[in-house]
Amino acid sequence: MKPELPGFYYDEEKNRYFPIKGPIPGAKASSSSRSQQKPDPKPEQETNYQKRTKLKALKLVYSRELNGNVVPVNKKMSNFKEEIQKTQASYPLVWRYESTKHTGDAALKQFQVDVQTSVGLTRKNILVAGSSSGCLSILKVSKAKQVFDGGIDCDPVSVLPLKENNAEEREAPWFVWRPAQPYLALSTISSIQLIGRYDDASENSNPVNRALITTLGSTGRGSVFILNVADEMNILTPRSLQGNVSSECTIWTADCNIRGSHAAIGTDLGAASIDLETGAGSYFLRSKSDVLALQYHQSGNIVQCGLRNGAIVSVDLRERPGRPFPRLTRHQIRYQSSSKTGQTTKNKQWFELQGNINPSHVIYMPSSLTCLKTLKTSDQYLMASSMDGTIRLYDQRLVKRGVAVQTYEGHVNSHTRIEFGIDPTEKFLLSGGEDCYTRIWSIKSGQLLSENKFSDSVPSVVCWSTDERQKDRKDSIMYGAWLGSHESIFNVL
Repeated sequence: MKPELPGFYYDEEKNRYFPIKGPIPGAKASSSSRSQQKPDPKPEQETNYQKRTKLKALKLVYSRELNGNVVPVNKKMSNFKEEIQKTQASYPLVWRYESTKHTGDAALKQFQVDVQTSVGLTRKNILVAGSSSGCLSILKVSKAKQVFDGGIDCDPVSVLPLKENNAEEREAPWFVWRPAQPYLALSTISSIQLIGRYDDASENSNPVNRALITTLGSTGRGSVFILNVADEMNILTPRSLQGNVSSECTIWTADCNIRGSHAAIGTDLGAASIDLETGAGSYFLRSKSDVLALQYHQSGNIVQCGLRNGAIVSVDLRERPGRPFPRLTRHQIRYQSSSKTGQTTKNKQWFELQGNINPSHVIYMPSSLTCLKTLKTSDQYLMASSMDGTIRLYDQRLVKRGVAVQTYEGHVNSHTRIEFGIDPTEKFLLSGGEDCYTRIWSIKSGQLLSENKFSDSVPSVVCWSTDERQKDRKDSIMYGAWLGSHESIFNVL
């Protein structure tokens, strides 16, 4: 028996060694030699992109030592901190929380509250979760495992990366789940919004003790509720709609102005403004196309509305001289939708809107809107997603050209209302897809940084964390985000 030599195999007929890299013409290798040529199956590894980013992080550190904070990347000069943040986003850490099935697949919102307890006011982190089955839950987030009366422990289980990959160990947030009081049987929860906002990254941020809850309505009767979390009872109060706002409508979405005095709701009849103290409301936009997404401008004077037919209109809430509010102006807006044959029919080229809008500033998406968000650092930038999987960033000063300043490729959607999330530093975009993958993009470059599947159902809602312990990391992706699906609630760092 001849000894084995690395990189060679022994042919008994020819009584000599041959390299295993390629066949020798005219040589007949024995069965044993053929078996030696077959390489062992390699274990599953991460995608090539993730490998490259992992190596790039080491190269970036080395390059910074030589060149300072401006480092060469792909034959271009880039900021070292931005590139390191991209590598962090390329390797998210994900935890799944037990006992949260069918808990937060419709809406999620985290905020800090001052809760009245037996020992006085105590500041706590609260995650409010709404499900498509109408369940509203309060989850108390803590740095370490704690015991709360009447709560169900939700233990974090690491799902990404796998433990055998020797991943970096980090502390996962804990929370305890319990249903909101009183135990109301709600229809599908459509949105959860804070009443009165605060700066997520500010150390002097004021707590928010109330939240606006809206439901679709099982028979076309959407409802509005006010959730008070200032005490441990978590009182949920229905808010009846008054004025000319119809109660026979489906409420798809909602948003509150910064002061917390008014809310805007998107319905199948248009969009309406509601006084949160009295419940008095009136329509500021009437449309036969459902308002599926909307958001207040930071000034509080404008509401951006995304319609089922793909149009995005900006409605000015201020009264016009000589035209008393809420009298609405009629407009004819170009209709972008096409028929199955790909040709637009003449009777569907225009549709009517009523409201204080500028028709020349209407933005058109290819399909029904699913989510709208403006950037806080520059409210002229509007990000929108539609049900055909399109995600675009628009500069509202250039909307007459009809061209987006950035497009984010790779998102998968066909008919699901999926909410995307923008991190507090406004550098990263995160969204789930119908293929059950969660993707992270760079907002500035549009580059897809990571795509991972850790859920067997669609991650349909996103909420970025505002944990106090993360304020010292406000220049990184380490804020973390909550994702909700039918399967569970996930935390992504």
